[in-house]
Amino acid sequence: MEENTSAVLEEIFYVTSKRNTYYRVKLTEKGLSLRKEHNGATKTETIALSDIIGCRCMRSKRRNAGSCACRPGASKSQLRLVESATEAYQYNDDHDTSAYLYLYAYALKKMRVKGTLKRERTTITLRFRSFDKYEDNLREASRWRLAIKCLIANVPVPKNLMSPSHGNLESLIGACPGENRKLLVLLNPKSGPGRGREIFQRRIHPILSEAEKSYEIHITKCPNYAREFIRTRDIYQWSGLLMVGGDGIVFEVVNGLLQRSDWEKALHELPLGVIPCGSGNGLAKSIAHAKQEPYDRNPLLISALTAVKCKTTPMDLVRVETRNQILFSFLSVGWGLLADIDIESERLRAIGGQRFTVWSVARLIGLRTYKGKVSYLPCNKVPSLENVANGKIYCKDYATENTLSHSRSYGDELDRYCPASESKSFHDPLDESSNDLNGCDDFDVIPDNLALETETERRHRLDSFYSATSAKSTYFSAGSVSSYHSIDDDSADIGTENINNSQIMYGPSSTLPALTTQPSNSWTTVQGEFVMVHAAYQTHLGQDYFFAPRATLADGVIWLLIVKAGITRANLVQFLLGLSSGTHLTCSGVDMVPVKAFRIEPVEGTTGHITVDGEEVDYGPLQAEIFPSLASVMTL
Repeated sequence: MEENTSAVLEEIFYVTSKRNTYYRVKLTEKGLSLRKEHNGATKTETIALSDIIGCRCMRSKRRNAGSCACRPGASKSQLRLVESATEAYQYNDDHDTSAYLYLYAYALKKMRVKGTLKRERTTITLRFRSFDKYEDNLREASRWRLAIKCLIANVPVPKNLMSPSHGNLESLIGACPGENRKLLVLLNPKSGPGRGREIFQRRIHPILSEAEKSYEIHITKCPNYAREFIRTRDIYQWSGLLMVGGDGIVFEVVNGLLQRSDWEKALHELPLGVIPCGSGNGLAKSIAHAKQEPYDRNPLLISALTAVKCKTTPMDLVRVETRNQILFSFLSVGWGLLADIDIESERLRAIGGQRFTVWSVARLIGLRTYKGKVSYLPCNKVPSLENVANGKIYCKDYATENTLSHSRSYGDELDRYCPASESKSFHDPLDESSNDLNGCDDFDVIPDNLALETETERRHRLDSFYSATSAKSTYFSAGSVSSYHSIDDDSADIGTENINNSQIMYGPSSTLPALTTQPSNSWTTVQGEFVMVHAAYQTHLGQDYFFAPRATLADGVIWLLIVKAGITRANLVQFLLGLSSGTHLTCSGVDMVPVKAFRIEPVEGTTGHITVDGEEVDYGPLQAEIFPSLASVMTL
C-alpha cells in the first residue's frame, strides 16, 4: 500500500505489554495499513481491503450481573464481549469503558512447507479507550466500522459522519450498508458422507457470522426437493442461493430456476454458490480454480468466503435434450467409462470421493465398449492457450508482499483469559482427519490476533485482566438474525408427494435441428465403437478431476472428449491417472475437441449409462448446445 494514499481514518494505537511501541493505523480505499514504531524503528504491514470480510463493535460484559468481577479471585469466565448494537447497555462491565472493534480478514499466505499458498484467518482488535465514557469510545469505534463497511461494499464513505465533531451515535450505527435480504441456504443432509448439517454449523456459519451475512436455511427432504422449492417459491426475498452438498443439489437448483416462467430474471438476480459436501464437488473446485484460489488446502473455507464477498462471475449453461425431456447442465454430459463409474459407484457413496477410484479399477478389469455415433458442431473461435503447457495450467503468483505473518498476538494479555476457544475444525481442511468433527481439542488452535489500543496522555488507563475476551465469543452472535428450517418444520413443506420432473421447462430456445433429424453438413460425425464420450464446460469434474484444463467459467465452449475402442488398458490407466493433473490429454487414443454443440446416438437396442451433471438420464439419443453466460456464480 502506497504511503501517499489518502487516509479515510487515522489513529494511534499501542500494545498493552510493550512500552515505546506504537501503531499508526491508517484506513484507505485499498485496505488497512499498520505502521509499527518502536524505539525509532518502523515497519509497515498491510491488510488488503479485498481480504477483509467483516468488522464488529463489541463491549466487555459480565456473564453474571449480580456478582462483582473486580474482587480478588473473581472468575475470568464471568466476562465476555457482546455486540454493541444489541446489548451494549445491558449488564455491561462498568469498570471497562472501552469499545472494541474486531476486524476479520482471510489473507493469502505462503506456507513454509512446499511454498504453497493458503488463506489464513487474521483478527485485528482495535480497542478505543481515549474517553471516560463508553458511549464516546463506541462512537469512535463505530466511525471506523462504518468506513470499513462502506469500503467493503464499494459504496461512498459518508464524509460528514467521519468528522470527530459528529456526535450522533445512532446515525453512525444506522448508516452501515448491508443487504436487507437474507441468503437462501439449501442443505442436502445426505450428500457425500452425510455430514452436511454438522459441517455447515461448525465450519460455514462462523464465517457468515463474522461477515454479518444473515441467511435462511432449508434442509432437503427427498430427491428433487430443492428443484421444486426453487420452482415454486418467491425466491426474490433472498439475495442469492447457497447450496450445501454436492453437484447433485446444484443440478436441482439450476433446473428449478429454468422451470420458472421468470427464469431470465431469476438467473440474472440470484447468483449461485456451493459449499462442497458431496463426493464430486466439480463446480466448487472449478470456481476456485478460475480465481486461482488455494482450494485444496481448505475447500470449505474458500467456498464459504465466496458466499460473503458479494462478487459474481458469469457462467455458461448447456441445454440438453433427450427423447423425453429437456434439461440444463452446468458441468458435464457423459457416455461410457466415466458415466459408468459415476453411476455404478453410488453403492459406495459412504466412502466419499474414494468411491470413484475403487470403481475405476473394476471398470478397467471389465472394460466395455459402446456402439453408436457422435456428431458435433466445431467451435470456430477457441480461447487462447495463455498459461497452458503440456496439459497443465501454471497460475500466476499471488501478491504476498506486506502481508501480516503473526502466529499469535503481540504479547497482549487479552486472549490468555478467554474461557472459550474456537473450533479446530473451523480452520482445518475437511478431510485432514477422519475424526475432525468428533472430540477435537479446541485449544490447539491459536488464531492470528493483533490487539491494539488508543492512547491518551491525559488519563490513567484502566488496565485489567477482565477488559475483554477475544473474537472467539462472537462466532454465533449473528444466529438470531438467521433462521433454520429443519426436516420437521411444517412451514417448509412444499408437498413432497407431488414432486416430479414433468413440469414445463423454460429457458432459451434451441438453435439446433430436431433430435429426430439429421444435422447439417457443418457438423462432424464419428461412427463406430467408443470406450467413452464425455463433454465438459468446467475445468474440473471433481476435486481431483482436472478434466478440461483450457475451460473457463464463461468461454462459450463445450470441451468434447472422445475415446474410441482399440485404446489399450495401459493407455486407459495412464488416462485415469492423468486426470488429476490434466496430463490425460497427452495419452494416445484420447481426443478433445472444442465444440458449440454435440449429439450422442447409441445403437438402438443397446444398454448403458448416460449422465448429465452426474445424474442418470434415459439411455438413447441426446443433443446439447451451450448458452454463454446464462447464469452467475459467487466468487472471491
